[in-house]
Amino acid sequence: MAASLLKMYSSSIRKCLRHVSKYCRIGSRRATFHCTAKNLKVKCNDKPFFTTRLALPPDYENVADFMCEAYYKHEPVVINIGLGGTEAPPIWRRMMLEQVKAGYSIIAENRENCIIGAALNCITDHNEQKMLCKLARCCEDGPLRDLIEFFAFVLEAPKVWERFPVRLIFEQCSLAVSCEYQGLGIARRLIQESWHLARDCGYRLFRLDCNSSYCAKIAQGFGWSMIWDIPFDQYVKNGKVIFNHVKEPHTTCRVFVDRLRYCKTYCLPYKDCKTTTSAPFPEK
Repeated sequence: MAASLLKMYSSSIRKCLRHVSKYCRIGSRRATFHCTAKNLKVKCNDKPFFTTRLALPPDYENVADFMCEAYYKHEPVVINIGLGGTEAPPIWRRMMLEQVKAGYSIIAENRENCIIGAALNCITDHNEQKMLCKLARCCEDGPLRDLIEFFAFVLEAPKVWERFPVRLIFEQCSLAVSCEYQGLGIARRLIQESWHLARDCGYRLFRLDCNSSYCAKIAQGFGWSMIWDIPFDQYVKNGKVIFNHVKEPHTTCRVFVDRLRYCKTYCLPYKDCKTTTSAPFPEK
């Protein structure tokens, strides 16, 4: 009886596998099953579920559109100021496009090469705050103008240029991951890749402004220094509190920096030169 049941069970499995081998696809790749009487083997040519790379000029418009959808609609600072659930205005898309056009942004793509995450990076100097204030004046009075002015305030408040002997700062400006791909380590990977890029480009200071508590946990996990913070409900403009829709757990804006020193969680940096080799000269 047991032998008969086992035979029937094995026969059913073989039929099922032959059917799946003929018709089934995993993602966009065919799943090929090989069956014999003695063993069953399953082979599937698969890729990682996401990859990261530098955003290139053909990507810029798509990245800006992605940030208007994934970043603007879900970023805590946007929600806390009362703009949650609204469509990104043209000036916001302009900001995102300018950031990605700087040429330092990292994107994450799924197996179908669709953008599922982006870290927009740019190089900032002393004039960045003035540019943001000028941009804010292009907006009508309201939450959007208040938000851009808040960005300008956060940029200057930590006094980074006074505290660190650098002229230029590599800043991780905006970070977003599609809702259906959150919690998989994509944000951490994008931040880490941005740090690698800053180091490899020779910048000496990396900056990350965290309006999300999740982003702050990533920075703390890397061992970066928090140099400044402010609870959203304590930011005041003209005697009035601006953030009147603060939601847990994203209640504080935090600024982290790293001086691009070696850290065991990163790839090894380039080796320091121990000797100097003179340049070759042609024989006379």
